[in-house]
Amino acid sequence: MTMRKRKSQRIQNLRHQTDGEKQYDMAFVLLEMAGLSLESMKDSYSSLMSGMDASQSVKCKIVVIGDSQCGKTALLHVFAKDCFPENYVPTVFENYTASFEIESQRIELSLWDTSGSPYYDNVRPLSYPDSDAVLICFDISRPETLDSVLKKWKGEIQEFCPNTKMLLVGCKSDLRTDLSTLVELSNHRQTPVSYDQGSNMAKQISAPYIECSAQQSENSVRDIFHVATLACVNKSNKNVKRQKSSRATKRTSHMPSRPYLESVTSDMRKDKAKSCTV
Repeated sequence: MTMRKRKSQRIQNLRHQTDGEKQYDMAFVLLEMAGLSLESMKDSYSSLMSGMDASQSVKCKIVVIGDSQCGKTALLHVFAKDCFPENYVPTVFENYTASFEIESQRIELSLWDTSGSPYYDNVRPLSYPDSDAVLICFDISRPETLDSVLKKWKGEIQEFCPNTKMLLVGCKSDLRTDLSTLVELSNHRQTPVSYDQGSNMAKQISAPYIECSAQQSENSVRDIFHVATLACVNKSNKNVKRQKSSRATKRTSHMPSRPYLESVTSDMRKDKAKSCTV
């Protein structure tokens, strides 16, 4: 059976599945579309879960990076808090935790939101150690944020956590057809980033590509973290952290204030952050 037929059959099957089954199978559809090996993912996931019981949980650390105001915080806010943030508040560093289940197996996610401001370029590397996956985000309505993927973010990952899984995420997909956005971009002789442009960039950095609209589609956000989690557990079983599961939690905790971060920045200029190993 061809890949296209397998995708079509799997999508048809979604109509007859429970919500949990739909999320699980749709994640695999997205992995196929992103160019990852479906069978290897299944084998790795099944192998991992076969050695665990319902009292254990898989822990994954996912770091979200990208230019300022590209949609990182909204993406995490919708997934972890089930609501879209109405007011924009610049992020320094913020940590979320969230839990969900795949095939009755608890997955515990530690989600790290980071600032895209150059002011924090020397502090951001503190977020990378022990990360299982990094989501590189860009704003579909701002083409320059896609350019930053190669100019800045790819190199930063290669320097500080070269063995970490990467996913390229196009945020604010709803603005691709938004009239005011189109008019504003046309005034600068620009257009929104197309799916093909995002996909081509993903190929250049050897990462799967996924799009979402945190404002209009909670499901598209959920799919991103399912794909990211499956990419994490595809690593060798010995590198996956395990612990007994606890009640599912969704909470936020804030990093220290700016004065402290400025102090850390000063120290880091003297002692460069080391690369993480996964």
